[in-house]
Amino acid sequence: MDIDFSWFKDHLLSQILPFWDSAFDDAYGGVFTCFTNDGKQKVSDDKFTWSQGRMLWCLSYLLDHPHCSEGLDDATLMRYRKRCDALYSLLSEHALLGGEDEVCAFLLDRTGQAKPCASDGCKYASMYADCFVIMGFSRYALLAKRKDIGLKALGIYNKMKQVMARGIIRTEPYPLPPGATAQSIPMIICNTAHELATVLRALGLPEASDVHKDAQTAAHSVLQVFAENRTMQIREVVYKEAGKEHGLLARHRNPGHAIECMWFCLDALGDEYYEVLSPYVLSSLELGWDEEWGGLLRYVDTDGGEPKGVCDGSAFSRLVASTWDLKLWWPHVEALYACARFYRVAKDERFALWYERLKQYTYSTFPSDKGEEWIQIRTRKGLPQERIVALGVKDPYHILRMHLLILDMNVE
Repeated sequence: MDIDFSWFKDHLLSQILPFWDSAFDDAYGGVFTCFTNDGKQKVSDDKFTWSQGRMLWCLSYLLDHPHCSEGLDDATLMRYRKRCDALYSLLSEHALLGGEDEVCAFLLDRTGQAKPCASDGCKYASMYADCFVIMGFSRYALLAKRKDIGLKALGIYNKMKQVMARGIIRTEPYPLPPGATAQSIPMIICNTAHELATVLRALGLPEASDVHKDAQTAAHSVLQVFAENRTMQIREVVYKEAGKEHGLLARHRNPGHAIECMWFCLDALGDEYYEVLSPYVLSSLELGWDEEWGGLLRYVDTDGGEPKGVCDGSAFSRLVASTWDLKLWWPHVEALYACARFYRVAKDERFALWYERLKQYTYSTFPSDKGEEWIQIRTRKGLPQERIVALGVKDPYHILRMHLLILDMNVE
C-alpha cells in the first residue's frame, strides 16, 4: 500500500491549518472552537478545556516533528510556538481545580475563568477533559524539553486516578445512566497513559515505567470487559447487573470508537498484538459501513443497521437513537489512520483495500472550500447538517492528529 505523504502534507498546509490559524485568541491565549459546522460563524467565546488540551497536543506535535512542520515559514513557526506557550499558560493558570474531588474545569470563559457545566452546575464534569489536558501538557513538555511540565502532567494524571478510585467518574458530554460503564473510559486511559509514558521516558523520568503499565492494564481491560469474541465486536456500554443486555445502550456499537480504540491498544501493547486486535478493526469496518450511501454510520446495532432495544430515557440513549445515521468526520479519519497503522505492521491487504475506500469517501465528502477545513457533520447521504453531536464545538483534534500521525509514518 502506497501512502502519498505529499498529498497529506498539502492538505494539512492548504486546507486545515489556514482555518485554525485564524481561530486562535492571541489576546487571552487558547483557541476559539465554538463555530457553526461550516466554520463561518463563531457562536461563543467560551473555551472547553477538552478542545484546548487537544489543540495544545496538536501544535506541540506539529512543532516537535520537522517532517510535519516542513513547508511552514519561520514566522509561522514562531507564531505557533507562542500560541503553544499561551495555550499551556491558559490551562495551567485556570483549568486546574483545587478541590479534592475535582481535577480540571470543563469550561472556561474567554479570559480563562472556570464556568459551571450547564448540565449540573459543577465546574468539574469530565475525566475526558482531564485526559486531554494531561496529553496536551505531555506533548508540550517534550516540545519545551521541560521535565517540570512532564511532572506536572503526571501530577494531574495521578490526581485523576485518585478521584476515579473514589468512585467519582464524570463523563460529560456522554453521561452514563446508573449501573453502566463505558468502553471509552479504559480506552481514553490507555491512550493518555501511553502518551504520558512516552513523554516521561523521552525526558528521562523513571515514572514512565509505571505509567506504561497503566496503559497496558487499560488495554487489557478493554479486551477482557468490552470485547465480544463471538462477534469480534467492541461493546460500548456494559451493565453491572443482568437483564439490561437487550436495551438500546447495551446493543449499540460505535464502529469509529472501536477502531480508534484498537490502534490505542496496539500502541500500548505492542505490534505483536496485531493478530489479537486486527479482527475487531475489520469487524467494525464491516458492521459500520453504509452499503447504500457509503461511509461509516455513527452508531449501529450489534446485528447491523439502526440500533434496536429499549431506550431508557437517558441523554446518552436519546443521543444514540437520534444521531445513529449521521456521517461524522472523526470515525473516518480514525479508521483511515488505523488501516495505515495496521497495514504497516503485517501487510494485510484487507487493510489496504479499506484504506483506499475510506480515503476516497472521506476526502470527497467532508472537506469544505479551500482553506476552510472540513464540514464535519453530515447526513447519511453526506449533506452538511448544522447540529450538535457532543460538545457545541468545531473539533480541532481528529483531522489534525490523523494528518500528523500519517506524516510521522514517513520517517519509520
